[in-house]
Amino acid sequence: MSLLRSDRLQVDFSELVGRRFECLDRCQLCCLCQPEVLPDEREFFKERYPGRLVFKRSPRRHTALALKKGRGSCSFLENRKCVVYGNRPHFCRQFPFHFYVGNRVQAELDLSCRGVWTGKGEDALLLGSAMVNEDAEALTSTLSESKRVYSEFFQNCMESGVYSPPDKLRNEVASRIHSFAELPYVAKVLETSTEEDEIDLSKVEFLEGERINAADLEEAARETALDSLSSVDSVAVPVYCDERGEWNIFEAKNGGVEWSILDEAGDMHHKKSIDPRDIRLTPLDNGGKEILIDYLKILNNRDSVLGYAYYLVDNYGYEDFISNVYCGALATSVLDLLWRVSLLIHVRGGKADRDGVREGIVFYDMDRLDAPTIGAFV
Repeated sequence: MSLLRSDRLQVDFSELVGRRFECLDRCQLCCLCQPEVLPDEREFFKERYPGRLVFKRSPRRHTALALKKGRGSCSFLENRKCVVYGNRPHFCRQFPFHFYVGNRVQAELDLSCRGVWTGKGEDALLLGSAMVNEDAEALTSTLSESKRVYSEFFQNCMESGVYSPPDKLRNEVASRIHSFAELPYVAKVLETSTEEDEIDLSKVEFLEGERINAADLEEAARETALDSLSSVDSVAVPVYCDERGEWNIFEAKNGGVEWSILDEAGDMHHKKSIDPRDIRLTPLDNGGKEILIDYLKILNNRDSVLGYAYYLVDNYGYEDFISNVYCGALATSVLDLLWRVSLLIHVRGGKADRDGVREGIVFYDMDRLDAPTIGAFV
């Protein structure tokens, strides 16, 4: 584990170790993420571009930069270049780095950004460390508040008898991480996680000769993916930025999936209506399984994924074991990701190999990071 220590702060940088980052031309996925404008940044925009600021009420009250036609790219993006690059908001400068504050501070890297997959550019660990030094005061303040929330959450879990230590959860998943790349095992975990007894992964086995209900698993994957591809807010619809830099929008509507291309002007160009029943989970080859396992290791180490499970436990009224919710959430993530891999193969061709699964992660990870949690991203 890589840690940065200061007088007040300790940060887990393990996800950044060994990674590099470069900003690629013809991508600009970050310019679709409507950035908050911090108080000390507002004066510049209020003075020079007052019509480009909008007030947002969700998920909390804040000021942000306007998007083209309310749903497209940032209004300052012209010919795929930022015209206020030197004065772009803090959140633009930080992308694709995320700093999750839960019971500690952890750096996470948005794997939907194609620039983190090239192996070129600047050292991600050095960049992340510099960002933490710049934001140490805000991170320290948020950490103090978040620790109180976590303490209250853990106390509620203990009183309800559903608590499980985070390290124990992660170690149990890590010991069987390869099994999570096998659909029969994922189906077994999903089934066991819904039972009243606390899940014990050492006893979750898929025996040779045992069969799974393929139709039920397909349906579960389809329902999970359709839920994640739907949104009441057009700005929050999942985006897949492909190798050519096209912004592909796949939106679940009325039981189907509408595939469109979003252009720089904020216009949607409809490509195809897709019947989700035509999408069948594509079996992974060994290379596809390897990259899926690597990604699951990242998810298992992310505090934000634990924070999502904690959010669900709280939302369910502390009636379910943390371990059941966490294992179920990871298994559901596998189904969602693999359904998206299969969707991309359906519309683009290709295989469920290393490249195919990587593209699925590019499509999926931003939404994984956007999931609700009891912590906070700074």
